[in-house]
Amino acid sequence: MPKDLEPIKTSVRIPPALHAELERAAEAGGLTLNAEMLVRLERDPRSDVAAKLLAEIERRDAATVDGLRKQLDAVWGVLERADGVLHDVAAAMAQVKAGSDAAALKREVEFARELIASSRAHR
Repeated sequence: MPKDLEPIKTSVRIPPALHAELERAAEAGGLTLNAEMLVRLERDPRSDVAAKLLAEIERRDAATVDGLRKQLDAVWGVLERADGVLHDVAAAMAQVKAGSDAAALKREVEFARELIASSRAHR
């Protein structure tokens, strides 16, 4: 084996609890203690995949919330406009006589306005 590829033997002092953890992990992973240590040493702590994924999820969540807010604002705009139209219709129907077909429609218009008002209370 070329000299530059030969492993270098070294010794490291580690706390007993860490040593026990390494032994358990090595056994669970079917590795030698040396291999487990190498695997851990070769990990790059700066490439935290979980943190990158979490940041992407948070970015997408923020975009989704922003989109939903815009849609909700549009819905409220439509409801406000509809309430204005229904107000005008109710005012135009002020002279409708009770018991007529138009009176039933007037009640439906008033009911629709009550639903819109109720929705505003929970906005």
